[in-house]
Amino acid sequence: MNKKTLIVILTVLVVLAAVLAVIVSNNQPRIAVREVIIVQNGKQTRVDLGKLDLTDVKATVTRASGKTLEIDAKGLELRSLLEEYSGYTTLKVSAEDNYTAEIKADELQTDNNVYLIIGEENKPRLVVLSDSNAKRDVKNVLTIELK
Repeated sequence: MNKKTLIVILTVLVVLAAVLAVIVSNNQPRIAVREVIIVQNGKQTRVDLGKLDLTDVKATVTRASGKTLEIDAKGLELRSLLEEYSGYTTLKVSAEDNYTAEIKADELQTDNNVYLIIGEENKPRLVVLSDSNAKRDVKNVLTIELK
């Protein structure tokens, strides 16, 4: 294969990669940095956590590896964010990378348990303090679907 053919093939691959990146990014809702979308019965409501009354959240979370992670951030109990909603039994929390976690509505009733905090890069993060392995620790929360 000569040099010219190789350059043409590489150029075509770069263009295809760029087109694919645009298509994938267009499938994600565009939201502000500290914003989450609450979805119930097909209706979407955008909430900017930066405009809410956030408190200090300090806790220790244990990872599946046994290592602990100290949480020291601003946030709020998720139940306070969802006070105006009713008729749901489960929440599906989804991240920008499509990682999801489910929470039973009953878990929201336990004090100091389920928090939405402002995490790394100023993005929303779900933290469930009662989890022994942090599997429902969701970084870069995009949506909270009420089912």
